[in-house]
Amino acid sequence: MPGPLNRAMSEPTTRRSFLIGTGTAATVGVAGCMGGSGQQQTLRMLDWGYVYNNDVIAGFEERHDVTVERQAAQGSAETLSQLRAGRADYDLTPLGNYAVTPAMEEGLIQPINLDRIPAYENVFDFLKKDYFEQDGEVYGVPRSFGQTPLAVNTDLVDTEVTALSDLWNPELDGLVGGRDDPRLQALYRNAAFDKTLNPTSTEEVDFDALRSDLVERLKLTGGTWNNGGESEQLLRNEEVGVQPVWNYVIQTMQSDGLPVERVYPEEGTKAWFIQHCIRDGAENAELAHTFIQEWHSQMGYDSLMKPNNIAVPNERVFDEEDVTKAEFGLDTPEQFIYEEPKPRALIEEYSKTWSAAKQEA
Repeated sequence: MPGPLNRAMSEPTTRRSFLIGTGTAATVGVAGCMGGSGQQQTLRMLDWGYVYNNDVIAGFEERHDVTVERQAAQGSAETLSQLRAGRADYDLTPLGNYAVTPAMEEGLIQPINLDRIPAYENVFDFLKKDYFEQDGEVYGVPRSFGQTPLAVNTDLVDTEVTALSDLWNPELDGLVGGRDDPRLQALYRNAAFDKTLNPTSTEEVDFDALRSDLVERLKLTGGTWNNGGESEQLLRNEEVGVQPVWNYVIQTMQSDGLPVERVYPEEGTKAWFIQHCIRDGAENAELAHTFIQEWHSQMGYDSLMKPNNIAVPNERVFDEEDVTKAEFGLDTPEQFIYEEPKPRALIEEYSKTWSAAKQEA
């Protein structure tokens, strides 16, 4: 799940609507605005700060005579923990693809009424995962999509880098970086060593072998990061020369003229996608549906896609804004690898193994 720099969102461009019929937008929008008492409703959202342009949010408030309150999210894992602990009072929440299934199975989020979100029809099919569904109901609508290719500083790295397995190359001693995340480190190792990419139980994993491989990886590591800003600084400060980072980080550095190349690993490029989900028991579920619809129909491009080069995964957005999938690396979805949902016991063992590897290294 990405955590980009908290850049200010300003200068919104003109809004564009691609609804099949404009009447649909009006019907969907007005229904959820006012409560039975006639009081103005408040949509409570949890999300990353970089996602929403303030002017775009203000436009939504004006169109529907509502208030939008936003809380800053720290990541899908933390969001899931808040939901489990009953500390969440928001209506709309972001969850990474791996986090939707446990939230759904534990009754923490509610089914989404797709009749209220006609734009869902044009969401890329390869992101409509069956693990978002239960009893014929869908619990997550993809909000944004990105990739984590390898960033290579060509001034620092003389060795050819083509694969995730190169992160274990002794010739890159001290130049390797990566995210301090046990689930992702296990995923990269499994891909690099041709192991089961997404095991579904602890019985499928040789944790001693995993720890040993992670120790070797860490011995070559010049630095680790927890968010997009840290990953970018490691590269800018030349503390690392090669690491998996979010695509937008590479684009930002290239636009600044830095010698950073993008490499799509031979084993597959780690991809992520974030879902809009509605909390079970949300006070303003109808308004949350309206927001999801308008995110795809008119807000997402100006708020996120144009300023941050992070895709709103909807075919109509690309068509209406006259941008190509290739510009966002979406023309070859078969190259993507994902972190799939896992049982809590497996995630806990990954965490223990990663901690042990860091201590040993």
